[in-house]
Amino acid sequence: MTAIVLPFPRSRDRAFISRHADHMANAATTAKAEAHLQRQLQIQRGTLERRGVTLEMIQAELIAIEGNIRAGYCRSSAVPGGVA
Repeated sequence: MTAIVLPFPRSRDRAFISRHADHMANAATTAKAEAHLQRQLQIQRGTLERRGVTLEMIQAELIAIEGNIRAGYCRSSAVPGGVA
């Protein structure tokens, strides 16, 4: 039996998710916030490809990363002063 392990998935790295959600929340425009998110997803895709992760796992991880960052962005945008 073999298994493919995704080491240290970024979608579960709270510091990574919070940092990028905060960056989006502090962006000058929503377009700049969106551009930042798309750039980070490209970076993560490249990293996972170089590590030999399968396309299916990459897609699942990118969906999870995007969802978590967007959720953090919405929380920090909805609460005055950000998330405590």
